[in-house]
Amino acid sequence: MKHRSALSSLVVLAVALALYPCSSSADEPGATVEAGAPVPANGIVVFYFHGNVRCSTCRTLEAYAEEAVSRGFVDELATGRLAWRVVNVDQPENRHFVRDFELVTKSVVLVEYRDGQVTRYENLKLVWQLVRDKDGFLTYVRDATREFLGST
Repeated sequence: MKHRSALSSLVVLAVALALYPCSSSADEPGATVEAGAPVPANGIVVFYFHGNVRCSTCRTLEAYAEEAVSRGFVDELATGRLAWRVVNVDQPENRHFVRDFELVTKSVVLVEYRDGQVTRYENLKLVWQLVRDKDGFLTYVRDATREFLGST
């Protein structure tokens, strides 16, 4: 009986620890910058997609991605060749992004537009693995963005 109780306690503890990094809290209104400006007719957008419920890890993903882009691509941002957008996909007008880019969770996605149409995109899936390694995260996002820009 003691063995079963200890095992049950371990299972409950494991589940709680697994959920802890992404314990959720509701967004406060206006807490993040939303898509705001329209996407460019021609250019590349680095999107951070999130929902209404955001955890500290999700907010870290956004902050690191924004830092990688804003510090790594000053000229490209200034000329409009590259843009940064934060989008809440739980808002009705943004739900199409889930289908468009096959999103399954909070994501950083590089998207190329030509004549107002998406020509290609890349979901930077390793951001979740690198969220506890800021330098690795920044390097990954910058390298992927640089490569994406270079192949236009």
